[in-house]
Amino acid sequence: MMEILSGVILGSFFSWLFTHIYYKKSSAKIPDWAKPIVEKLPQSEPTEQELLQLFQEALNSRSAIPDPVLGHVACPECFSPSPDFNQTLYGDDSHTVVIKTCPQCGWSEHAEV
Repeated sequence: MMEILSGVILGSFFSWLFTHIYYKKSSAKIPDWAKPIVEKLPQSEPTEQELLQLFQEALNSRSAIPDPVLGHVACPECFSPSPDFNQTLYGDDSHTVVIKTCPQCGWSEHAEV
């Protein structure tokens, strides 16, 4: 009888634990630049064309601003908006290297311009 009771208690605990972890992961915070796009999403799953149209509208209205060098709208790691990126320039007369760094998570990428 104790084995059954302990099995029920342990099963309930692990069920709660998995549900809690899944809930935490599914309730991620939406970045500010993405809120206008998410609010316009239809109730059913949007098509690729609808998503592209929503993103193009966000670009046109300047609510999503891509980085002029890298083209990112946000950091690929922490989703900080691209206007927050730090920029470092290196180079000479013929080559310039731009390094963009996210101040939130430290992600960086470079491009030769």
